Amino acid sequence: MRYVWLVAAFVGILVVGLLVGVILGRGGGGEQGSAAPSPRTVTVERTVPARTSGPTTTSSPATGSAPATTPSGSVGSFENARAVFEQAVKGYGNPNLEVAEVMEFSNNYYAEVKEKDTGIGAMELLISRPGSRVYPEPGPNMMWNIKYGMMSGGRGYGGMMGPNGRGMMGPDGRGMMGGYRSSAPPRNSQGNTADKMPVSSNRAREIADAYLSRVSPGTRAEEPTRFYGYYTIDTQKDGKTSGMLSVNGYSGEVWYHSWHGPFIAKQEED
Repeated sequence: MRYVWLVAAFVGILVVGLLVGVILGRGGGGEQGSAAPSPRTVTVERTVPARTSGPTTTSSPATGSAPATTPSGSVGSFENARAVFEQAVKGYGNPNLEVAEVMEFSNNYYAEVKEKDTGIGAMELLISRPGSRVYPEPGPNMMWNIKYGMMSGGRGYGGMMGPNGRGMMGPDGRGMMGGYRSSAPPRNSQGNTADKMPVSSNRAREIADAYLSRVSPGTRAEEPTRFYGYYTIDTQKDGKTSGMLSVNGYSGEVWYHSWHGPFIAKQEED
């Protein structure tokens, strides 16, 4: 009989414990249910007033030269791009330089700057799209230009670096993907003339045509433009300008200007 009472007492304790647990659980659920709802995401439209400030001043294409003024907004037209290039060249501080040609590509505007007295190309400049800042074109303009480029030992472009050799191809079609390799002659034999380059204008065009026949059949090289240490050549396909490349005047290496994007239009000096 004593065992029966013990079992009954044990069962009673279990029942009471379960009831207490249920009551406490309902109380906690009530507190959780009364918590604040999740916040809603609200989109607020803001009207930003247009900037009415004047043009900004940025450094010119060369180290140590007078600053060049460029518009605060993006260059929006072909004519605007030419004006900005001419303003930047003026800020370079060399009255012998002028903008000879401006080209429009999908990624940027391009300007060919030449010397007035010699007619030789001095430098190549870019304006990114969208954008308004004038800066030196990477590649041959900086790495092969023995008078105005960063390898010239003169005013040059300071410490601005071009690509690490990507896009370079020798005349035999072998890639040079390991990095930049100087192809200019020793500095003490460079001088300031471009007529000492062993690769002639005609030979540079032949090299360009041979390269294009391998990588883009049907594309041909146009008349080369001579720079100090290299030639830059527009390419055409189906009678229309399609792109641009450069040929080193000492080694005959080819460097395709892959950063432009598709060609849109060009305007030569009047």
